[in-house]
Amino acid sequence: MASKWIWPFELIEKLGEGGMGVVYRARYVGNNKIVAVKLLPDDIAQNPTIVARFDRELEILTQLRHPHIVHCFGGTTESKQRFYAMELVEGGTLADLLKKRGRISWDHVVEYGIQMCDALQYAHERGVIHRDLKPANFLLTKAGKLKLGDFGLATIVAGQRLTVAGRTAGTFLYMAPEQIRGKPQISNRTDLYALGCVLHELLTGKPPYLGDSPAEVLHKHLKDPPPSVAEQMLDCPPQLDRLIIQLLQKDPEQRPASAAEVKQRLESVLRPSLVHVDPLALTPAEPISPLLKSPSPDSEAEMTKEERVTPLSWKWPAAVVVLLLLAIGGWWSAWDTTAQVRQLEQMWAEVALKQGPAQTVAMERLAAWDEISPKILDELMTLIEAEQEEDHARMAALRVLANHPADSGRFTARLISVQKEEQSPIVRSELDRTLLTLKERPSTRRSGGWLWLLLLGGVGAGGWWVWRTRLWERWQRG
Repeated sequence: MASKWIWPFELIEKLGEGGMGVVYRARYVGNNKIVAVKLLPDDIAQNPTIVARFDRELEILTQLRHPHIVHCFGGTTESKQRFYAMELVEGGTLADLLKKRGRISWDHVVEYGIQMCDALQYAHERGVIHRDLKPANFLLTKAGKLKLGDFGLATIVAGQRLTVAGRTAGTFLYMAPEQIRGKPQISNRTDLYALGCVLHELLTGKPPYLGDSPAEVLHKHLKDPPPSVAEQMLDCPPQLDRLIIQLLQKDPEQRPASAAEVKQRLESVLRPSLVHVDPLALTPAEPISPLLKSPSPDSEAEMTKEERVTPLSWKWPAAVVVLLLLAIGGWWSAWDTTAQVRQLEQMWAEVALKQGPAQTVAMERLAAWDEISPKILDELMTLIEAEQEEDHARMAALRVLANHPADSGRFTARLISVQKEEQSPIVRSELDRTLLTLKERPSTRRSGGWLWLLLLGGVGAGGWWVWRTRLWERWQRG
C-alpha cells in the first residue's frame, strides 16, 4: 500500500483487520521506531459500542505494564480518528504456530501456560478480566516469548459493563458457562476456563468442544463433561490432564482459585520436586545367586559307574541333528526379519536426527520400537549432548532412551555429566526422569542375533561332547 500518515506515525502496511479495528505496521517519526498502530476506520467508528470498547481497551492497556502483555505507547480517543500505538510483535500467534504444527508438545505447552498465567495474574490483580482468551490473541516474539494482546472485550471488575443485557461477548469456542448464561458474574475464573480451552487445543490440535453450529458448541460448554487430553494424547502427563479438566469445570467455584495457583501446578508438572536422582546410586543391581547348586564331590563319588553311564542310543545323534536344524532355521528367520526391521529403523532414525517438523514424530516412532541398534542409540546420545539442538528434540531423544533402559544403561555416566551442566529446566527435568528409569531398570544388554549363534554353537558342542564321551566309555568297557 502507498504510505499514509496519522500524525506522528507513517502507516507502512496493513497487518490485520477485524471488527474492533485495523492494525498497521508504522514508523514513529520521532525516532524512526517501527511500531504497530491500531485505529478505528470511519465506517465502524459510528458504532457507539465499538467506540466505547476501543476507548476501554486503550484505557486498560495504558495501565498494564508486564513482559507478557503487549506494551501500549499511548494514543487518542478524542478526535474523530481514534488510534493507539503499541509494540510490534513479529513472531506470529499461537494460532499460527498451531496451524503449522498441528499440535504442540506438552512440555512447550506447559512453558507457554506459565507465561499465560503470569500475564493473567497481573491483569486480574488490577481488576482486568480479558474475556476473549484464544490462541490468536497470544502473540509470539521472534525469541518465542508470549505476549497477551487484544483487550477489546476486556472489562474492569466493578466498572461500566459494555455487554448489552441478554447478549454475550467473546469467542464461542472458549466461552465459560457463566459467560454464556450471564450468571454468575464474570470473574477471573472466567478467564481460567478459557485458558483450559486454549491449553486443550494446543495439546490436541482442536478445542475441547466442537459442533456443526455455534449453538451446538455453546450447548456443549453448558452441559458436556470436560474431555480428557490424556485419552487423546498418551504422552500428556496425568497431572496436566487433571489440571485442564479442573479448569473446564462448569461451576466457577470448582476451578482453581487464581492464575497464580495454575502457574504453580504447571511448574510442578515441568519440574517435579519429588524426583531426586542420586548419581552415586545409579549402579546396576548385583546379579542374583543361582539357587541350584552342583553336586558335591562326595555325592559324585557315591555314584556307580553304571549310574553315570547309560547305554548309547541312536536317539542322541538324532536329537542333536534336529536341534541343529531348528537353530539354523530360527537364526535364518530372525536374521531376515531383523534386516527388514533395521531398514525401517534406519529410515526413522534419519528423520529423527535431522531438524524439521517431522523430527518429534520420528522420535515417538523410535520410542515405541521394541529394540534399537547401539549405533542409533549412540547418535541419539550425541544429540542429547549437543546444547545447540532444540530442547524438544533433545527431550524426545531422552524419552527414547528411557523407553529402552536395557540398552541405554551404558549412557548413565554421560547423562549425569549432561545433567550437571544443563541450563534448560525442561531438559533437566526430562534428564531426571530418564536417569530414574535407568536406575530402576539397570542395563542388561540384549544379545539380539548373537543368541542364535550361541545356541547353535552350544548345541553343536554339546552333541559332539555327548557322542565322544559315550563312544569312549563303551570302548573302555569292551
